[in-house]
Amino acid sequence: YGPTGASHIFGPQKGADPAMVEELDRGVIHLCEVIRRDLGMDLSEVPGGGAAGAMGAGMIAFFGSRLQMGIETVLDTVGFDQTIGDADLILTGEGKIDGQSLRGKVVIGVARRAARQGKPVVAVVGGADYDVEPAYGEGVTAIFPINRLPQDFSVIRAHSRENLTFAMDNIVRMLKAFAK
Repeated sequence: YGPTGASHIFGPQKGADPAMVEELDRGVIHLCEVIRRDLGMDLSEVPGGGAAGAMGAGMIAFFGSRLQMGIETVLDTVGFDQTIGDADLILTGEGKIDGQSLRGKVVIGVARRAARQGKPVVAVVGGADYDVEPAYGEGVTAIFPINRLPQDFSVIRAHSRENLTFAMDNIVRMLKAFAK
């Protein structure tokens, strides 16, 4: 909880206004206080504990679970490290790459794993915020936003398929130019 907690970080992304964010944050604080009082566990500093409506904190408190980034679980489950063994390039993506992406979203999880094997990673994203520079240090080679025009999402979403096709076509054209 607090300014860097789940309510403040993810609430606005999900449509919560400032008053809602404060109410959500009070709920997470209350949950932590109840768990501390009744179970003797302080979960206030557990990374990821407040995500998904504090489900992570609940899983630790009530089931003795261990938290792991979701992307790590998915990559392990699909055998990602073995799958990319003979890959020359890895393409991945998400709706928006931003500062939150560094906290365990798909692109960064894929990039970190790929970097261990020296594989380049191209992220194709709906949008890229101004704070994505650290993604390059995590193994992302290049970031390509698909939106061609500065339009509101309510307008541009109808063009997602053609914009993605355009971006991918240009990435392939660039790769072909260097393959000669």
